[in-house]
Amino acid sequence: MSLMEASRVHFVGIGGAGMSALAKVLMERGVHVTGSDLKHSRPATMLEAMGARISFGHAAANVDGADAVIVSSAIPDRNPERARAGELGVIVLTRGEALAALLEEHPSLVVAGTHGKTTTTSMAISILRAAGLDPTYLVGGALNDAGSNAKSGSDDLVVAESDESDGSFLLLSPTVAVVTNVEADHLDHWASLEAIEAAFKTFITRTSRDGAVVLPASYADLRTAAVAAGRRIVTFGEGGDVRAENVSVPDPWGTRFSLRTASGVAETTLCVPGMHNVANALAAAGACMQMGVSLEDAAHGLSLYRGVERRFQLRGRARGVTVVDEYAHHPTEVRASMAAARLGGWQRLVAVFQPHLYSRTAAFAPDFGAAFEDADAIVITDVYGARELPVPGVSGKLVADAACVCYPGRPIAYLPHRDELLRYLTGFLRGGDLLMTLGAGDVTLVGEAMLDRLRAAE
Repeated sequence: MSLMEASRVHFVGIGGAGMSALAKVLMERGVHVTGSDLKHSRPATMLEAMGARISFGHAAANVDGADAVIVSSAIPDRNPERARAGELGVIVLTRGEALAALLEEHPSLVVAGTHGKTTTTSMAISILRAAGLDPTYLVGGALNDAGSNAKSGSDDLVVAESDESDGSFLLLSPTVAVVTNVEADHLDHWASLEAIEAAFKTFITRTSRDGAVVLPASYADLRTAAVAAGRRIVTFGEGGDVRAENVSVPDPWGTRFSLRTASGVAETTLCVPGMHNVANALAAAGACMQMGVSLEDAAHGLSLYRGVERRFQLRGRARGVTVVDEYAHHPTEVRASMAAARLGGWQRLVAVFQPHLYSRTAAFAPDFGAAFEDADAIVITDVYGARELPVPGVSGKLVADAACVCYPGRPIAYLPHRDELLRYLTGFLRGGDLLMTLGAGDVTLVGEAMLDRLRAAE
């Protein structure tokens, strides 16, 4: 049974980014959606406003009457709703399986990689729109110009961000596949970097035989895997098929460059800073041109791009302090975000970092500490555990201690309690500062609270 043929689909864990995106697309296609989650969230509120019936708390009765049940990767087999679906003989799909089922019905562009997936996916959407297309899309963050992370479009094309954290990206068979980069991460699932690299090579082989694979020019091993699989290859970056020339920084919020391919060159300007975002733009352009978009439309689409939630997002200004929120939660992402912010010319760059996951903090604490090279002051909060239980001996102090070793003499503080953190920042910040909150948890609330405090003092 196609999901589009179901009269009612129930989502267990509906508030997550990937789950809410799927639910929204199904609702816009006329499917009756219900769901459950443990707590209220903005995505759940949005779906309720669209007409979804959502229960908070899990109960077996929530499943009764559903034709299909979709569960997030965090839902165990013993969950009462998942168990009830099994008793009733109702089809149960993981989020990854449901996304794969949706993609099977359409030509698709899928973005994978350790970093930059959300930005690259949303840039591709902007390019396709500039070319006059109306794709269905599912992204890990809300597009600033649309206010949503998903939409059912009118054209026969799906653009999706994949998820390597649980291996579910290996269920997908896209027409055009993008790999932004590959690094060690999610070591709670993958045994090693070698296992991650092997998985991405497998992902490449799952691309349609008449499709294409878009890869960083510097990743020879991935290119070799694509050649062995007989897939068409497009490379991006220095020495690649799609590359940037004459890169300049006109202001703290953007980057200007020439988009160069074998067919010519076109000028474009991004509304986000940093060379990592230039790389994301090249990947998005290369992928869209494999879908038939012209070089000129690719450049125009990038210039129309308005960013995505929590990716170097301006939250506000007060008393001369600028507050930016950034989703970076891996050492490479933190370093790239710091480098991009440094180009802005602020008097001081004050970084507030909330480590995400105990497993990631334990694995990368020294690397996180070293990633703040461009910060003038560093504040580390406690770990946002998300799906993980606390681990004895693992806290944000590991990162703060590592930063102290790397950058002695700089203001570095470990402040695990929110009230203490806000008091510290209130006394420390001054006009001309950039306050950047970083992390995949709720650290964004720190920036909002500081703006309230600063405005109250004006």
